[in-house]
Amino acid sequence: MPGERLLAPSWWNYSKNIQADEHDLRFIRILLIEDDEDDYVLLHRLLAEVPAVHYEITWSRTYDAGLLELEKEIYDVCLLDYQLGSMNGLDILSKVQESAKTPPIIILTGQGDYLVDLKAMEYGAADYIVKDQMSGHMLERAIRYSIDRKKSRDSLQESEKQLKHLASALLRVQENERRILAAELHDDLGQLLMAIKFHIESVLVRMNPNEGDASSLRALIPNIQGAVERVRNMYTQLMPTVLDDLGILATLKWFCREFQKDHPDINVQPEFEVEEQDISVDLKLVIFRIVQEAFKNVADHSGAHRANVTLAGREGRLWLDVYDDGTGFDLPRAMSETCTTSGLGLMAMKRRAELSGGAFQIESAGGRGTFISVQWPLEEN
Repeated sequence: MPGERLLAPSWWNYSKNIQADEHDLRFIRILLIEDDEDDYVLLHRLLAEVPAVHYEITWSRTYDAGLLELEKEIYDVCLLDYQLGSMNGLDILSKVQESAKTPPIIILTGQGDYLVDLKAMEYGAADYIVKDQMSGHMLERAIRYSIDRKKSRDSLQESEKQLKHLASALLRVQENERRILAAELHDDLGQLLMAIKFHIESVLVRMNPNEGDASSLRALIPNIQGAVERVRNMYTQLMPTVLDDLGILATLKWFCREFQKDHPDINVQPEFEVEEQDISVDLKLVIFRIVQEAFKNVADHSGAHRANVTLAGREGRLWLDVYDDGTGFDLPRAMSETCTTSGLGLMAMKRRAELSGGAFQIESAGGRGTFISVQWPLEEN
């Protein structure tokens, strides 16, 4: 048998009515992985001294049996002997896959060792207890605290998962709204302005050039053309059609050319060391949005004279780097003050990168420019 299930003697008389008692008294399932029977008897006696708590103990005497029991994911807490023959508790900790059903693990050891204590915490142990110093109160307290911390951690992780899902859904809604607005600008307002321009031009063809009204109408043409250009720029920024038609590399080249025209004092250098087919379809819009936001910060805040954007595939990863030689900024302050425009932009880039499976890094300091780097695993073809 992988484990022996025993009831602490303090409530042996209640063992036939466990289901009824669980609603009234606290019931805790413990997995004990311990190869020394004397230590098991000691622990069993200490737990029996704890009032108002009912413990069910499953005792596993070996490393392998303990792992098999842990995989059942039915326990509230695990008490793990640090030394199990030639193995130790850290070996088990290193193999346990953390999940919502994985119990907190408390290391028990015969002798206190500060380095072992630190190592146990590093490996994910909930607590560390020296057997010679153990009492019923200490054991109950460690069990109770470890279970409560596990519940709090699981609750926090679930909240983070829900927030991540919500953030992802909000980004999808945002992109869909941008796509709809871009289509309306292109199909409705853009076409309407072009129709007005063509109609005025056709009227001018039939009019006497020397008439006063003709010169007034002719003066409208450049204004209408400017409005057409503004609308075109708006819908291409919202949803660049070149991204769907030609791909991310062509889109970034187009974006850099347009940025250079709008900001002639900033020298823009795009560098690409990756093939279009190596980049997944889902990542292309993410990459464009991050570059778009990064260059918006360059234009609005940096005072830079040079900006580079690099997209490269190396070491099995896709790297996006954006650098400018501007004034830089106080990074911790900008990232914490999310109410500011720049802070929101940085957080938006970070969120997009992480939701798409990427790792986001940013470095900046006063007078040293800003460096943004995102990396994603490259998909194998």
